[in-house]
Amino acid sequence: MKPIIDNNVIPFIEKVEREAWLDMCASAPESYVKSSNVSFTRVGSSIALANRGLPYPDFNRVLGVGIGPASEAELELALAWLKEHAAPSSPLQIPPHALSKKILEWMNTRGLERVGNGKAVFYRDSSPVQSHPIPPTLDIRLVGAPCAEDFGFTVHAGFGVPESNIPFFSALAGRPKWKPYAAYDGNKPVASAAMFIDNSWAYLGVASTLPEYRGRGAQNALFKRRITDGIAAGVIGFTGDTGQPLEGEEHAHKSYRNFHRAGFKRVLVRQNFILK
Repeated sequence: MKPIIDNNVIPFIEKVEREAWLDMCASAPESYVKSSNVSFTRVGSSIALANRGLPYPDFNRVLGVGIGPASEAELELALAWLKEHAAPSSPLQIPPHALSKKILEWMNTRGLERVGNGKAVFYRDSSPVQSHPIPPTLDIRLVGAPCAEDFGFTVHAGFGVPESNIPFFSALAGRPKWKPYAAYDGNKPVASAAMFIDNSWAYLGVASTLPEYRGRGAQNALFKRRITDGIAAGVIGFTGDTGQPLEGEEHAHKSYRNFHRAGFKRVLVRQNFILK
């Protein structure tokens, strides 16, 4: 299935996601920044992120290439920054519209190669979300600063990352522009997801569910709550992303299906490029 490209929304999608990830890194507590070697910078229209406490591409990458005119000089600076600060094999994430002939030639000369299937990026407008039955035992709550660790714990446990990362995710609670949510089974937080709002656009991310609660509709309910709250806050467009499955296997990818159930359409696939 080819991506559906809407050139009118892509710049807004790229900008709000860029700002969400930059702000997430900026929210990290000082002690966590030191222990995990968190750093970030702007490189032209792009941003470069590094977090050695979370050595995964989402937290170590260059994002936002193509928001402004992509240049070899900008990408050279980004590569050098990643090499110095980020976890090994951190990618340049580049959307299709930024892959000009000139950039492709530069990547070939520099020895960059595409790895994996890339990131599927989704969009929906501000039309009301269709109802999904909220599991009767789960309660969706906006997480404020007093319960910040509920959010941080759920992200850590759902992602399967070390407990040392709980303060990083917890810091989003009470952060301006962020709305973190958790699904509770009684008083136990069992799933999480967040929304970042900037200039009437929203990025939906940080979605995680404890293994024993997967398949029970928590993420569908979290989608509905975030979209409903976003519309009430004046959001005109929503975006989010997940790993791109192999072509033809999207139906077997739970996160991919959840986006479609919530009324999103895929607008592009952002590819990962690393040095050979």
